[in-house]
Amino acid sequence: MNTKIPARLKKEPLLEAIWEMRFSGSTSPVADLLPGILFKSFSGKYGRAGKLPAADMPAPVVEQDPNLWYLPKMRLEGANQSIQIGDRVVSLSCRRPYSGWARFSADIRELTQALKETGLIERIERFSLKYIDLIDLKKNADLQHLDLKLMLGKYDLAAKPVQLRTEIRENDLIHLVQIISPAEVDFPGTEGRLKGVLVDIDSIKTVTGGESWDSLDQRLDELHASCKRMFFSILKPETVESLEPEYEV
Repeated sequence: MNTKIPARLKKEPLLEAIWEMRFSGSTSPVADLLPGILFKSFSGKYGRAGKLPAADMPAPVVEQDPNLWYLPKMRLEGANQSIQIGDRVVSLSCRRPYSGWARFSADIRELTQALKETGLIERIERFSLKYIDLIDLKKNADLQHLDLKLMLGKYDLAAKPVQLRTEIRENDLIHLVQIISPAEVDFPGTEGRLKGVLVDIDSIKTVTGGESWDSLDQRLDELHASCKRMFFSILKPETVESLEPEYEV
């Protein structure tokens, strides 16, 4: 495991960072009300609004299937950030180029404050931070870039196509880790498809009865630090060096 965590990487592997909050609403359906309120609050930052496929799903169908409860219905789009809104979920995503944690966390806090002030959200169920990275070192896209040894019987799977998903508990957090090797991604603004090893880490904090809005603010930096440690613990030291790390003095 890498014990020294870089402040940033010159060769940024990040494709997208996503903060998400799941909740129960006191006014239903929340997705009909929140987009207009947030659009007015953030019109200078998220100037375009649009429906998502889940908006056309009949409400009775959604209510009967818990797998559909947290699908967003509307999107407010900015430059490289967007807010997605459903009846039980709001998320903020930042696509490449990543603005950095200081800026992204400030935008998250600004959004949560606006959500709190609407009075539409009765109870917060959980919040999470997901980072989707593509390790592209212009070499073979395989598991040898990761601190991972995967065997199937006598077969070493390091150079084989692999899709791996696991859950790792850390105190009161759950890290959902997904690795796809090799992976190909179409990304706006790039020529051709990006190829490499996809590392997707979704760090989740479930909100208990004694916690409320203050927990989102108090635990946000802790959640980010934990997710970041998990990411760098997955990489081999030579992989980290290849990404040109920069450390705080």
